[in-house]
Amino acid sequence: MLQLHRILVPLDGSGEAESVLPYLRDLAPRFDSRVYILGVGIGGKTRRGNRLLENYINRTTLNLQSHNIKAESAVLYGTAADKILDFTAEKKIDLIIMATHGLSGVTRWWMGSVAEKVISEARAPVLLVQSKHPNKTESADKLRFLHKILAPLDGSSIGEAALPYIETLAIETSASVSLFQVVSLPGVAEASLLSGPDWIKLTKAMQEAGQNYLKSIAEKLNSKGIKTTYEVVTGDPADKIVEYAEQKKISLIAMSTHGRTGLARWVLGSVTDKVLHGASMPILLVRSPKMVIPRPKA
Repeated sequence: MLQLHRILVPLDGSGEAESVLPYLRDLAPRFDSRVYILGVGIGGKTRRGNRLLENYINRTTLNLQSHNIKAESAVLYGTAADKILDFTAEKKIDLIIMATHGLSGVTRWWMGSVAEKVISEARAPVLLVQSKHPNKTESADKLRFLHKILAPLDGSSIGEAALPYIETLAIETSASVSLFQVVSLPGVAEASLLSGPDWIKLTKAMQEAGQNYLKSIAEKLNSKGIKTTYEVVTGDPADKIVEYAEQKKISLIAMSTHGRTGLARWVLGSVTDKVLHGASMPILLVRSPKMVIPRPKA
């Protein structure tokens, strides 16, 4: 079973970014993880803003230590994404936890190319937590957040990269797992090539293949004591993922990522964006080892 020995939490000093801390307090003790609290400053170390950041990172680290979490502080200077990726590689990080913002989708560190770079290049999986202004109770106490895990799968081996992490989390937290596949509707051009009966036959065949695929995975997870269900639906992938997650009160969406684009083949571009923006629960993104491109040495 996988272990999360080293967890990285990049913080920028904002209350929204601290939305990850209750989740960290739940996960770290379960795996006896060493936690690194990382700040990335801009410019020289002596700048007032960087001194404030360093003090903040140290205070946060001390607070975690007071909760018996093995936490260490680190402050680096330079480009946020590069420093985070370098730190992840150097410390052999097993999980990155970071917060997202509601309307913008990501914190100020994680906009546009920075988010894409971290998600698509990091060897470690990334746990994204929707940011909010934390209340005092939620900030102070750890939160048991894992009850139901949703695993969207596209039928590819690369798309199964998240499964070992899902298995580990489910066993450790006794969470149930819902396997989910979406059969995408064809575009106008593709649909025009098929008559009504042919389209119905093709859709049925795709659904049956999906059912058989998910059933085989569910049987493996069930044999390990993980309560697992599965479902195949037809429609827009992002809409169906978010809709299912909300209806079933899913506590974590865990999906695999690909190389260049960052996410699985039917979770690309606007679909990814819709899932990240539309889902209210945390999202775990796991990059397939087959798609890892080594970072150039400095």
